[in-house]
Amino acid sequence: MKKSLLLILILLSFQTIILAQVNKKIYGVFENKTLLQVGILEDSAGNSMKSIVRFSPFANYTIQAHKDFNTHFGVYTGVGIKNVGFIYKSNDTINQKVKNRAYSISIPLGLKYGNIADDKYLYVAAEVLVQFDYKEKAFNKFGDKSIRKSYGAVNTLNYSAMIGYNYKGFTIGAEYTLGNFYDPKYRFQPDKNNASKIAAPSKSNILTFFIGFRTNLSAEKVAAPDKNLQQARIF
Repeated sequence: MKKSLLLILILLSFQTIILAQVNKKIYGVFENKTLLQVGILEDSAGNSMKSIVRFSPFANYTIQAHKDFNTHFGVYTGVGIKNVGFIYKSNDTINQKVKNRAYSISIPLGLKYGNIADDKYLYVAAEVLVQFDYKEKAFNKFGDKSIRKSYGAVNTLNYSAMIGYNYKGFTIGAEYTLGNFYDPKYRFQPDKNNASKIAAPSKSNILTFFIGFRTNLSAEKVAAPDKNLQQARIF
């Protein structure tokens, strides 16, 4: 399953790049982001659970196709991979700390508004997340540690909303997942030698703050302002 999803991601990325090359009015952008993630969590009794900020600097890349309708308004979509997860402490007696993550194929659909010609704009986007390859590390107060990988832990499909600002290729913003990270049937087994299992959080949304860079992949788009300036000087 993991190999199939990665193959789909590669094919969609090539499709986005080819589309941008064929249609000169559509141009490609490569985005690379660093994420700071925190879980918005509740246990089965509705009690809030403590989450620790998770730092995720790797495997957050997107190939985007942008379309500008004028110098102030445009849209974009694309395909990418995102490292999604959080760290939290359980409310049980062993005070277990769990670090988890799942790789996700991300498909954004966004609107942007501002001074697009000068690469300064605000953007909002909705995103589909196809979550796969889950991994967890669990620690308890006795110093015991367990590592587990499972393909039934997380919901396959999730959705998010984001808002951000791009300033000449530097981007900053926030994102919130609208669906639960965990499948409701999933149970932790902190110790492989212990048959007891602990319920995953009943609410498991993720709030993400990000910084990153957007690199234009179209030479024509980058060179356009200089070309227009040269024409203006001639006339």
